[in-house]
Amino acid sequence: MRACPEQSDFWPEETDSEAHVWQRRFYDFNVFTPKKRAEKIRYMHNNPVTRRLVKSPGEWRWSSYRYYAFHEEGVVKI
Repeated sequence: MRACPEQSDFWPEETDSEAHVWQRRFYDFNVFTPKKRAEKIRYMHNNPVTRRLVKSPGEWRWSSYRYYAFHEEGVVKI
C-alpha cells in the first residue's frame, strides 16, 4: 500500500523474490569532512525540487531544510 499515489512511479512494485535496499546505481557513502557533509545535505534538500515534487526545498514536508535554514522544528527531528 502506498501512502502517496503521486509517488508511485518512484517506487515500483518489487518483482524479484528478494528486496534490495539500494538500487543498482545507488550506494552508501561515508562522509568525513564538513564540506562533503554540506554537499550531501544540499543534494538531499534539493532532490524533491529536482524531481518536481515541490518548487522549493522548504515546501517538502519531510525535509530537514527548514531546520538548517531557519532553525525551525519540523517532522524530521535533528
